Amino acid sequence: MKRTFLVLAFAAALSLVFVGSAFANFGPHGGYIADTDSCAGCHRAHSSFSPLKYTPKIGGELLTEAQKPSSLLVGGATTMTEFCNACHGSAAPGASTNVVDGVFDGSNTPEGGPSTGSSMPTSAAQPYMTASTTGNGLNGGGFGDAYNVDSGTFIPVTSAHSMESVGVLWGAGSGSDETLSLTCTNCHDPHGSSNYRLLKDSVNGVTVGGYTGSTPNGIVFSTETNYPVAAGGWLKQEAGQAQMQAYLPNYTGGTPILAGFAGTASLSVWCSACHTRYNQSADATTPADPTLYAGFESGTSVPASQAVVGSQLRHRHPIDITLKSGNANLQIPAMGSIAAQDAGGFDPRIPVEAPRGAAGPENSQIGCLTCHFAHGASYVTTGWASAHYEQGSGSVNATNVIPVRDTVAGVDPGKYNPAPGLPNGLTITGSTSLLRTDNRGVCERCHQK
Repeated sequence: MKRTFLVLAFAAALSLVFVGSAFANFGPHGGYIADTDSCAGCHRAHSSFSPLKYTPKIGGELLTEAQKPSSLLVGGATTMTEFCNACHGSAAPGASTNVVDGVFDGSNTPEGGPSTGSSMPTSAAQPYMTASTTGNGLNGGGFGDAYNVDSGTFIPVTSAHSMESVGVLWGAGSGSDETLSLTCTNCHDPHGSSNYRLLKDSVNGVTVGGYTGSTPNGIVFSTETNYPVAAGGWLKQEAGQAQMQAYLPNYTGGTPILAGFAGTASLSVWCSACHTRYNQSADATTPADPTLYAGFESGTSVPASQAVVGSQLRHRHPIDITLKSGNANLQIPAMGSIAAQDAGGFDPRIPVEAPRGAAGPENSQIGCLTCHFAHGASYVTTGWASAHYEQGSGSVNATNVIPVRDTVAGVDPGKYNPAPGLPNGLTITGSTSLLRTDNRGVCERCHQK
């Protein structure tokens, strides 16, 4: 009870801090002017009692946990996710982007300005506005609940990026058993970045954005109104604040990603800072994994019939390729024109990345978010999509691995941490891999077999 009271008191304190700026395009994140008041929204120089620490960019790797400095955060949050959810959580007062329930739960009314409901503002000069629709699902899904297009409701997620717990980092490094404990700041920089949605400029030791002096070198861009593509991303200080006041983010209208530059700048490149082996622009084998399928992870408890079959080369679906490249190579009758899309030839629930300088959906690109949500998904897997893999009869080798259907969601029931640190005590057995539709509907909506 005492813990609950402290969290509620912390949330109430932040609501007072952010009155009048709760619906700002970035709230306290980025665009800091010389006499900024934003620091006080999250930090207290002499009166913080949160035990959270941070790792300095220079020399941080040399420090023990005890030697790391305090983050000087407001309130008593013991995890970074708890701190962020004081604004971005369920029924939290500080932000409209409720990532726990996966919903845009505020309004679009600017401080002292006219109410426009869920519509666009009357002018781009109005600050504190978005083009989002109140009550609609967030583009990234949610960590506890997420909007399900098929049911038309918000329901508990069936897979999510696990927070504050150790989980397998799929497609990482040269092995298949690397692990990571995620929190919000593994992916987002609360102080701003050059990239879309505050995505960090350096992830897992890999540079995926940043600045040369004051010039941004973002790699993830958006098609949203007044997104600063031409500037190379978000500027700093007063120039950045001017950009943000003109910008109209849309948190609910679909994933508005702009395709990158020749495969060197895209969201898929950003994601591959962690999922290193998943970024392929052609059907080609990647370095041999020590195991064949996800069900054969080393160190996990699997039935004897799921014996390790040895190191194998893997083929992976190419990304950062245009849809028209599949017309000749894969006979995909998906999107030949905008008219085909309007007529239902391609499901808009499977978003593609908008083309740079080339009109027509056939020039749009396939990226990570074409098939997956970023935060969490509420779809299900049944039948063959929920099968796990076992050895067939005969010797143990790569050719006689067969799918066996089971009643647990996800390929291989044991591959997902059954206690992934999701909100409200929610747990998931198996995993639906953050997919955007039931079963393998993401495949059929492109390939139309």
